[in-house]
Amino acid sequence: MPINVNGPSTNALGTNKPQKNDAAEQATVAKSGNGTNHASREDVVELSDRGRVLEAVVSKVHQMPDTDQAKIDRIRSAITNGEYKIDYDKLAAAFSRFEAGL
Repeated sequence: MPINVNGPSTNALGTNKPQKNDAAEQATVAKSGNGTNHASREDVVELSDRGRVLEAVVSKVHQMPDTDQAKIDRIRSAITNGEYKIDYDKLAAAFSRFEAGL
């Protein structure tokens, strides 16, 4: 959900008041470092290296299919042909790991 940082703000009492954006006030705030800095069209957000890597990973994940259709087809074919073998020890270990995580 986008946030309008340049729109009207609500003060602590919940009333909307127009903000003063005159150049003298902004220059005073910038020089003194006091008060709240107002957002401008020149504000820039830069992601850290970690943020860029995470963004790339998320993008790749969203491009991946939800299922591996080739694997599904191989298993389906093996079941149909009676060739699908179940490793009961491996299955039991997987159940045990799952239950331990609950």
